[in-house]
Amino acid sequence: MKALKYTVFLFLISVNTFAVKAEKRAEVMTVETMQAIIEDMSEEFSRENNVFSFVLEKTQLYCVWDVKADRMRLVSPIAKSKDVPAEFLEMALQANYHSVLDPRYAIGDGVLYSAFIHPLSPLTEDELRSAILQVAIAANTFGSTFTSGALVFPGDSQQAEPEKGAPVL
Repeated sequence: MKALKYTVFLFLISVNTFAVKAEKRAEVMTVETMQAIIEDMSEEFSRENNVFSFVLEKTQLYCVWDVKADRMRLVSPIAKSKDVPAEFLEMALQANYHSVLDPRYAIGDGVLYSAFIHPLSPLTEDELRSAILQVAIAANTFGSTFTSGALVFPGDSQQAEPEKGAPVL
């Protein structure tokens, strides 16, 4: 009898798991959905190939995607990396651990960015909206509070008070 209960229990779990996966597949993020969300949030918007360029509260952002690789990234350029003082880079690395929760500070092609990178298809509307806001806030707070919003992951490390006026592009 115990084996039968266990078998029924496993069967119900597998049916539920299958239903959840099927529901998630129905909610796959598409480029069209992503575009509609970004256009809704932005003050200026343009699209060229696989890049959305948009402005949110005077902050320039880009969304780049590759459907075949099932990846997307949101970035906001902050400064030329060669112009960023070493202590700011160290503070950015500390912030990546404590205060810029979903986005990260990153360097690519000689530019320091606030960046959020995620698989495209499982991305939800709420995650995308949150990521856009966090990337913009992280870009705007580089050189001051180095944060992506109100939350800070707890830790022992305390950042020194940064100098005013981080370099910008």
